[in-house]
Amino acid sequence: MKNNKYKIISLIMCASLLMSCSANTNNVTADSGESSENTNMELNIKGMSDTIVEYEDNDFYTEWENENANYIKLNGSSAELQGIGAKINENIITITSPGTYVVSGKLQNGQIIVDSESDDAVRLVLNNAEINCSDNAPIYVKNSGKTIISLAEGTENKIADGNTYVLDDAEDDEPNAAIFSKDDLTINGSGNLSVNANYNNGIFGKDDLKITGGNINITSADDGLLGRDLLAVRDSNITINSKGDGIKSTNSADDTKGNIVLENGSYIITSGAKGIKSESAITIIDGKYTINSTDDSIHSNDSISISGGIFNITSEDDGIHADSEINISGGTINILNSYEGIESAVINISNGIIQVAASDDGINVAGGNDGSSVNGRPGQNSFTSSENYTLNISGGKLYVDASGDGLDANGSIYMSGGTVIVNGPVSNGNGALDYDQKFEISGGLLIAAGSSGMALTPSESSSQNSVFIKYSQIQKAGTLVNIADNSGNNIITFAPKKDYQTILVSSPDITIDSTYQLYTGGTSTGTENNGLFTEGIYESGTKLTDFTVSKSIMSITETGEEVTGGTLMPGQGGPGGKGGEMRPNMDELPEGERPEMLPKDFEGQRPEMPQGTPPNDKNSTTQDTTNN
Repeated sequence: MKNNKYKIISLIMCASLLMSCSANTNNVTADSGESSENTNMELNIKGMSDTIVEYEDNDFYTEWENENANYIKLNGSSAELQGIGAKINENIITITSPGTYVVSGKLQNGQIIVDSESDDAVRLVLNNAEINCSDNAPIYVKNSGKTIISLAEGTENKIADGNTYVLDDAEDDEPNAAIFSKDDLTINGSGNLSVNANYNNGIFGKDDLKITGGNINITSADDGLLGRDLLAVRDSNITINSKGDGIKSTNSADDTKGNIVLENGSYIITSGAKGIKSESAITIIDGKYTINSTDDSIHSNDSISISGGIFNITSEDDGIHADSEINISGGTINILNSYEGIESAVINISNGIIQVAASDDGINVAGGNDGSSVNGRPGQNSFTSSENYTLNISGGKLYVDASGDGLDANGSIYMSGGTVIVNGPVSNGNGALDYDQKFEISGGLLIAAGSSGMALTPSESSSQNSVFIKYSQIQKAGTLVNIADNSGNNIITFAPKKDYQTILVSSPDITIDSTYQLYTGGTSTGTENNGLFTEGIYESGTKLTDFTVSKSIMSITETGEEVTGGTLMPGQGGPGGKGGEMRPNMDELPEGERPEMLPKDFEGQRPEMPQGTPPNDKNSTTQDTTNN
């Protein structure tokens, strides 16, 4: 029978991302969350137009009842075969020919080995099967053109191994998973599969591993679900509790392999290391993800592309990290806890709703390999500064709550659309915005509140206007900031989540030569989302001043006096970026608020933290003093 191939083409980024855009061509509604053109967004996204996954008909085929199947009945310490194509030696079942084999019953201490010389598929149907093996992989695909494990509808299937393996070749260290395949492996169906891997890994396919259905629960001594050349999952429910990585690809020798593609389904991952880790690209098209990881929750040594899905991420290190590039064009991403929220050399956000809570930087744009999470604490890394490192925001909604820098770029930031709200640091050693090269804003709504010591504004070359307000005293968290035009029309009403002394507002509603009113306190009858009030009426506030916008970056005090001077030159920015238009003069700060400056020979490395101090330890007094 001819196999028709189902192809997932990873055209998952919006068309507006895949273009080179010129500046000053952006017309967006500030809170629309829709994609728009973006400055300097000539993207070269690996795999965006390539076929990553080719599914064959038999990857989905489960109609074994209509086949001339062979039946294997497990009887405790032995088994019996009805049919052909397999041989049984006490508790060892060896399948030597392609075909369909339906397995039921319980094997107390035995093994199913697939060892077929044919290129045709072996179909292994688990039909209320329980297989335990104390000293090897309960299911071992030693040789096969392709093996398909089908989970029969309405069945409960269990696989468990022991703490130690007796291997034919100890140096080969194979098999090393409760379900182990040296060749292509597909798992499908709608039944349940429980894998208890006491020796090492849960399920490992050394070539392509595809999962197209079923409810799979893995508990593993090391990694949970592994594919070497490809790991692709769709329409499945995966639960993993692993001491190592949760979902992982391992091929680092071939640039075209080692990808992870996740499409639809549910993923609940609790891992002692990384949640999802790939040597190559990670493509997430949809699905529901709950990840609690000791290391990065989603990590790629190459790139990550997310076009949909719902994510709830708790990480002791980075929430989402890629060495080269992260592209987010849809989905709802909640990074509930992290050291740094989202980190890569290039980050492109064109759509979606993203909420980030970070004990250090919320969004960090930096190049080089990540060297974090060493003994539960941030480690050394090779991040550097370059004009090639960019944060590009053209749409969506991004909400950041960071104890370090809110948006931090070891290069440049470009914003042309969407809504960005930053609740930045309370301490003066970091800023709500931090960048080395430039920050050009041409569209969207940006609100950034935080401390004053390292506060930055967008660059004066921006085509959209901004107002930067520096208060003489620290304002209490929740104190409303209201800006209205001379006719009383609301520009923004915002309640910062934490204490703040500066606030930056950039909006298409702020125009040159127009006069505005600044209020503090009061209440709003509008709908609140992450501190921003929409619709409704602002009332009962105290008017602080009127001010007229005379240039693209208007910097004032709460009394309306224009703030001038105090700009630090590149290299004098202290902890963080090297430039910007509004870093206050250090001499203007009270003694207790002056951040400690770095030595001249500082090379951008994170300082060593005390042993045993996790990066998100609320009791830790050690602070990150770099731009990473």
